[in-house]
Amino acid sequence: MLRNTLLGFCLSCVALVGSAETRFGRPIVKVHEPHNYQFIKLDDVQYPTLADAHYSVSCLVYRGTEHYYVEVNVKNNSNAAITLLPDFITFDKPGYSVYRGDTTMAAREAAMAGGVRFVPTQPPYVPPTYNTTINATATTYGNQTNVSGTATTTADNSGQAGANLGNAIGNAIAAHRFYKMQRTEIVFSHFLSSHTQTGMDTQLQPGQSRVIVAVFDQTKRKKKPFDINLKVGDDTFRFDYKE
Repeated sequence: MLRNTLLGFCLSCVALVGSAETRFGRPIVKVHEPHNYQFIKLDDVQYPTLADAHYSVSCLVYRGTEHYYVEVNVKNNSNAAITLLPDFITFDKPGYSVYRGDTTMAAREAAMAGGVRFVPTQPPYVPPTYNTTINATATTYGNQTNVSGTATTTADNSGQAGANLGNAIGNAIAAHRFYKMQRTEIVFSHFLSSHTQTGMDTQLQPGQSRVIVAVFDQTKRKKKPFDINLKVGDDTFRFDYKE
C-alpha cells in the first residue's frame, strides 16, 4: 500500500513539472490577490508575506494527497515578548469541515514512504515467432522422382529481447524518479518534525522568529477558496487562497 502511495506520489509530481510551483514535491496553493502581499523568495519558492509595525508573518500552503500543510514564519519586530497560542493558526473553508491534524503523524507518514523499497516491474511476455527452412533434393530414375531432405524450425525471440530492453530502460527511469522522490519524503519528514507545534505556548522574544508547520484535513476533499488567519499578539493576519 505504501509503495503504491509513493509511486502515485511520484507520478503526480512528474505531472506537475513545469505546471505548478511546489514545496517538497507538493503543489503550492496560490493566494487569491497577489498584489495584497509582499513576496519573499526562499528555497526557490515565493512566500506571501504580511507585516505591520510589530510583526512580520509569511504563510505558505501546499496540498498533499491527504493533508493541507500550512507553513508559517512569524517574526517579532516589537519591543516585547509575545506568545503564540497552540491554536493561533486557523483554517476556514466556507461550507466544508476542516480540522487540525497531527503534524508529528504526518512526519511519520512521510518517513514511512521514504523507507519503501523500489520493486522493478517484470517485462511483458512476447511469444516467439517460428521460421521453418526446408532443404530438399530430387532424384529421378526413369519415370520416378524421389524427393528427400530435411525441415528445420527455429524460434525467433527478438520480440522478447526488445521487450526486455524496453523494460530495463523503463525500470531505470522509474527507479531514478522513485529514489529522488523518496529522498524528498525523508527530508520532508525531518522538516515537519523540526517545525511541529506542540500543545504548549510558543514564546517569541523581541527580534526572534519561528517557523511552524500545521497540518489540516478536510472531511470532503473539494477544491474551494479558503483563508488562513494567524493570531499574533493582538493582531490578526489573514491570507486568502484559491484552488
